Amino acid sequence: MRIFSTNVLVIVLVVIGGIILPRLLNPVSLGRLNALLALVTIVYSFTFLGMRSSLVMHLGRAGFEKKDIYRGTAWIFLFSVLLSILSLLFFLFFISTDQYSVWIIVLVCLINPFEFLIGYMQGINLARSNIGRYNRLKWIPGLVYLMAIGLFLGVFQLQVKGALIAAILANLITVLIYLRISKPDLPVFRRGEFPLKAIKSLVSYGSLFALSFLITRLNHKIDILILKRLSDLAEVGYYSLGVNVAEMIWQIPIAVGIILMTQSAVNENQRLVTRQVCSSLRVSMLVVVLASLILFALAPVLVRLAFGERYLPSAGIIRAILPGIVFFVILKIINSQFIGTGKPQLTLLALLPSLLVNIGLNFILIPRYEGIGAAIATNISYFIASLLLVLVYARTFRVPFVEIFRYRSSDFYFLRKIRF
Repeated sequence: MRIFSTNVLVIVLVVIGGIILPRLLNPVSLGRLNALLALVTIVYSFTFLGMRSSLVMHLGRAGFEKKDIYRGTAWIFLFSVLLSILSLLFFLFFISTDQYSVWIIVLVCLINPFEFLIGYMQGINLARSNIGRYNRLKWIPGLVYLMAIGLFLGVFQLQVKGALIAAILANLITVLIYLRISKPDLPVFRRGEFPLKAIKSLVSYGSLFALSFLITRLNHKIDILILKRLSDLAEVGYYSLGVNVAEMIWQIPIAVGIILMTQSAVNENQRLVTRQVCSSLRVSMLVVVLASLILFALAPVLVRLAFGERYLPSAGIIRAILPGIVFFVILKIINSQFIGTGKPQLTLLALLPSLLVNIGLNFILIPRYEGIGAAIATNISYFIASLLLVLVYARTFRVPFVEIFRYRSSDFYFLRKIRF
């Protein structure tokens, strides 16, 4: 509930920022910005090397001295930054057909290094069950970003460049505030001290998480890049806005999944964790379906009031993609146990086929239906991924398929513990 309440605050900040940003940018500029951010997100997913989940695993269980883990993480950070910058430069110069200014390229390359630091801090605090500090690492960037876009876009009118500066500044200030509050013992590089064993263990665990995370991110973002290639930037703007609004529903399963992942990593009784995962899934599905129905009914009114008449095409995108958003909740919940038990490779059995379907359907449907076609491809992909992962989950943790979705009165016992 503490993480969920923080996610509610994050939603409020994201909603306010999501309203201000489209009003300060036209659909073409919004499409260009979201295409760049989609690329940054995809590169982050594999250059981060799955370190947040790997840190939770290593710090939650005995095996290495903490100082070796922290020193190893510092070396991995240097490698990840270099890999991220080289990957982004490769895509921007050799894959993209657009021409970008030097400032845009520099700003794009500066986003991920600070994202890496925040990810490490989140992993460390989750492993320590320090939910308060973990929550600060979520809402502080949202608040600073909101103020920064008001300054750089509203006052200085820097458009896409201003939005990128705001993203970097939000993460930088968060890192500085965290360092001042927590005053951690920062790792020191010393000659002759290279924790090779810890680095190998962190990367070997993390690489599996990274691959799973990459496939997940590609499922979320590849449609934006394909839409940009096959359509125009205005359509990308409408589509990305609609998807961002619909994905706010995911804050509920994200909050639940984080706790379940931590419990899976430190709890030896996986039967108990399995019951918790299935119960959380059933409750989350009820909440998400209800929220989706409300959003479906109010989508045109919401878009018109929040973003203006020029973004009204996004209402159709919101309605079209909601079924996929609901399906993917299943994956977000049950995947937490795979991650917590160090089995992210099993997630790939579901995500990889669905990604291939997603890419293929995008190339078929986008030329004919544009953003709606991308939404349909996403829905089918998410349904396939969720169905396959439930089958893998049922076999791995020995729980009957029907039992995963059978409601019980015990699912709602948590309501008795809530005090208003």
